[in-house]
Amino acid sequence: MPGGESADALDEARYRYLNLQFDGDRLVGANCVGFSEHIGALRGLIEGRLRLGIWKQRLMNDPAQIMPAYLSAASAV
Repeated sequence: MPGGESADALDEARYRYLNLQFDGDRLVGANCVGFSEHIGALRGLIEGRLRLGIWKQRLMNDPAQIMPAYLSAASAV
């Protein structure tokens, strides 16, 4: 996405990859392989267009923190 930001997490040993795409403080896309435990949270953030606030930077640093980010964003609505 032009002007957007992204974050990646790669765990080669376990064949896991996660890419998050942001527009401002919203998650607008994700690609994942092997990170299936929180697919619902990814979908909820993207489809709900939830604002991440401080969680955006936390996800930029560690994309695997998607569930705490979702719980925080969903409870703020």
